[in-house]
Amino acid sequence: MNICAAPPQKPLVVVCGSDDNYALPLAITLYSALHHLDSGSKIYLYILDGGISQKSKQRLQRVLDFKNIDINLHWVVPPDRESLKDVQTLTWVSQATYLRLFIPELLPEHFEKAIYLDCDLQVEENLKKLWEEEIGEYALLAVQDLGVPYVSSPLGIAKYQELGLAPNTPYFNAGVLVINLRQWRAENVGQRVLEYLRKYGQEVRLGDQEGLNAVLANKWGMLDRKWNLISHIYFYDFWDDSTYKREIGAIREELITKPYIFHFAGGSKPWQIGCEHPQQLRWIRYLIQSQWFTPTESLLWCSQWFFRYYLWQIKVLIKKVVTKILIQKSR
Repeated sequence: MNICAAPPQKPLVVVCGSDDNYALPLAITLYSALHHLDSGSKIYLYILDGGISQKSKQRLQRVLDFKNIDINLHWVVPPDRESLKDVQTLTWVSQATYLRLFIPELLPEHFEKAIYLDCDLQVEENLKKLWEEEIGEYALLAVQDLGVPYVSSPLGIAKYQELGLAPNTPYFNAGVLVINLRQWRAENVGQRVLEYLRKYGQEVRLGDQEGLNAVLANKWGMLDRKWNLISHIYFYDFWDDSTYKREIGAIREELITKPYIFHFAGGSKPWQIGCEHPQQLRWIRYLIQSQWFTPTESLLWCSQWFFRYYLWQIKVLIKKVVTKILIQKSR
């Protein structure tokens, strides 16, 4: 009897970008993603180098040393930053963020699709499932932004009316994207976004994310919200009442307990003392497991970090107790 071998898995194409400041978070994004891939998976990984040091690159290569996954790593030198010199950038957003606009130009022509991941993510699902999402003729697939659900939202598109967009036009978060490289190239999306950013300058609220939403309004495919769960979900009780809030309320518990990707946007970061995100300690576990640090470095780093972490927890507890006492005395 002839036993047919299982067909080889199609390779995934994944793109990230970072400067040296975010090299460590990038490592955990990639480690958590690889950790959930099937054994035997093949992946073409392109890292857009926005100024990553040689030392950080060596650490990243150590993190990516998965014996059961075929990783083809490529460091990509982005276009000269001169192409962004007349683009208004935000003080709290690194210029490296804008590198995603050049992805279709930098990847080989024969690739038709790629997954883009921000460098402040924690992946909890097999990216193969994201890769297999039907993209059709959309230039990209994304998740509607929990903090900025519509173009008319406070941090949406200031000039949405001038652009002829309805107030309830959905607005997506650009931290997790499935990009149709062929369609993006055909529509010249990257250059159109740069033109938008140059035109509206000071009016732009969220950088290239806004530009992508303006250029691709009503022309992008919507992913399950689990693929990009930003930290705004934990501030749900403070949202203004709306149809959108009630819609999210019906699935909020499932989003929080069974997300595919946590995105540490809209709040403090898990590597920061004072972060209140419930996934912080899991992120720290990924960091320890990733081998970003050598064993000696890990021991030293963990000792210092957890000392500061528990000191902060004690301060928070004391503050809560004092506040409770003051409230009782005022009654």
